[in-house]
Amino acid sequence: MSLESSTVSTSLEAIRGELARTKLSTSTLNFVVWIDDPARRDWIIERAGMLSEKHPSFTLILDHSGSCAGAATVTTSPRNAQSTITVDSEKVEIDVCNADAETVVGYVTGLCKTNVPTVLWWSGINEQSRPIFYALLPLITTLLVDSSGGTRDETALRMLVGFHAEHPEVALRDLAWMRLRPWQDMIANFFDDPNLLGELFTIRALHIASGSDSEALYLGGWLASRLGWTPSGPGTFTDQANKQIAFKHKRVGDIRRVQTICLDSETSWYHGEVSEDNDAVVKVWVEGEHAREPRLFPLQAIDNASLLERAVLEPGTDELFETALKSAGTLLG
Repeated sequence: MSLESSTVSTSLEAIRGELARTKLSTSTLNFVVWIDDPARRDWIIERAGMLSEKHPSFTLILDHSGSCAGAATVTTSPRNAQSTITVDSEKVEIDVCNADAETVVGYVTGLCKTNVPTVLWWSGINEQSRPIFYALLPLITTLLVDSSGGTRDETALRMLVGFHAEHPEVALRDLAWMRLRPWQDMIANFFDDPNLLGELFTIRALHIASGSDSEALYLGGWLASRLGWTPSGPGTFTDQANKQIAFKHKRVGDIRRVQTICLDSETSWYHGEVSEDNDAVVKVWVEGEHAREPRLFPLQAIDNASLLERAVLEPGTDELFETALKSAGTLLG
């Protein structure tokens, strides 16, 4: 799809004037994106663009990275004089480096459609952006974040846990959680033999290695919810028999990727590890009393554009995610 772009001043009047040159937009979604990290700016804009190409939407990129040179760019699909509907998607990128919270709110209320959902993808990393974040909250229906987007440690996830405790009414999505679906499917292969189901009740330790802390903590919280464990403190679960399960995780490999998982039962060790030869394959094997030879399972590839699409289009809250988030909070202490 070819696009038309024009550069105007950052005044609300100039942007509205450029958008008014089109006839009618078929937008079914407002997608507001906040960026203040220059290192991730292009990556975020590219993926936001992929979403707008697939779904009629109005995308508003609030750029606080210092890369827009004090201007606004308006992008639309080609205008067709023979059609009453001439625009499938519209995108506006605005330099907001010198804008305060009131000005940013004015952009959102003045440009976004009022009769469709508004999703905010907040990728902010700067503390000084917080007033703008909280000013935007009343205007949105869904908040999208990526707690391992630009960091390997637990900082962003810890902040997210605190935010959710204070604002449980906000429909929340975290791309770090959504990346785990292939691993959730794969873990079922550990106990696909009905004779091993009893082993689930004798697990005493869980080890996860990942490139970022968020993925390990989320995967641990999800597994606990499936097995009836309760997070009971930093690095500890308690099972239904009131026995403790130690949870240990370490940072290994590429950011945002799980590398290995190991479940230690009273009799055996259940391993899953990304293959050294192919990172789209996981090797699964068992040592100990229930030893099994290694088997290979494909790890379904989920591209970031598809994750973003699912995060934006899924309605309501995700109870399983919220349970894993609360578990992560307890594990963090």
